[in-house]
Amino acid sequence: MSPHGGKVNVVRRLIRGFLPQGKRQGGSTTEHRGTNERSRCNRVVPEEDELSVGTGEKRIRGPKVSSRPLISGAAYCFFSCSMILLNKAVLSSYAFSAGISLMFYQNLISSVIVIVWGLFGAISLEKLNWKLAKVWIPVNLIFVGMLVSGMYSLKYINIAMVTILKNMTNILTAVGELYIFRKQQSQKVWTAMFLMIISAVTGGITDLTFDETGYTWQLENCVLAAS
Repeated sequence: MSPHGGKVNVVRRLIRGFLPQGKRQGGSTTEHRGTNERSRCNRVVPEEDELSVGTGEKRIRGPKVSSRPLISGAAYCFFSCSMILLNKAVLSSYAFSAGISLMFYQNLISSVIVIVWGLFGAISLEKLNWKLAKVWIPVNLIFVGMLVSGMYSLKYINIAMVTILKNMTNILTAVGELYIFRKQQSQKVWTAMFLMIISAVTGGITDLTFDETGYTWQLENCVLAAS
């Protein structure tokens, strides 16, 4: 090291000693700022954040909303209404008396479609075994009873009254949850159900095509559906 370099270092130390602390740390502060800027530039941007390079503004891109639930709900409403209208037309307009056979063919076609979709991987199916069958046998028996009672109720009652009386299923389900599962419902829910009862009673009183047999089948359908 040269003697001139040592003198220069001594002079620099003396000058730094007289300078204020803020100015003395100016270099290090600038270095920290540069480091922070570089770390911000190198920051990993999440998938939901999208940076606009031109304007420097940040635009938040939320998670993508799947349209499958909407399509499934719309398909269910369409096929459910179509099946009710078709069954009503077949049982009433054409005096078709083999309602059980009609229900059997409808369920057979549905089962074939589900199996085909499962083979092609469109839906996932659980392998059938005896343990699983024993669990679902009571449920299937109740389901078959619900279909049979609903088929016969359509034969005697108009579609409007069938739709109104089906709302009684929600009331029976809520009462069952209260006494079996101890699940309480809010006051708004009970108010809505009370209005359903009023609509069912007033609809039955003003029904010009009142049929005792049809109403009996529909009440059995509500009990089985709630079960």
